[in-house]
Amino acid sequence: MKRGDVAIVAHGEFGRPRPAVIVQADELGDATTTVLVCPITSEVTERLPVRPVMEASAGSGLRRRSQIMTDKMVAVPRERVRQVIGTIDTGTRDRLDQALLLVLGLAG
Repeated sequence: MKRGDVAIVAHGEFGRPRPAVIVQADELGDATTTVLVCPITSEVTERLPVRPVMEASAGSGLRRRSQIMTDKMVAVPRERVRQVIGTIDTGTRDRLDQALLLVLGLAG
């Protein structure tokens, strides 16, 4: 599991298991008991520009056009991160990084 992977995550806040993008730095390795993820939703909205859009593809593992919910980033226990189903592409990674800078107040 590494940054940019799309994995199935089971977490109480999300309800059912759902895809999420791993956003935690790879340098942390297995030293933490939790993993920072941004959940993914297929309910795409234009109202929230801090939610990068991901197209469905074999590479991402997604079946529908979706958005990464950077505004709902959460730390989940490692055992709640199930299988990796794909990874984000370079363009999506760049948009994700910019959105995270905005959400965390680090842009500018």
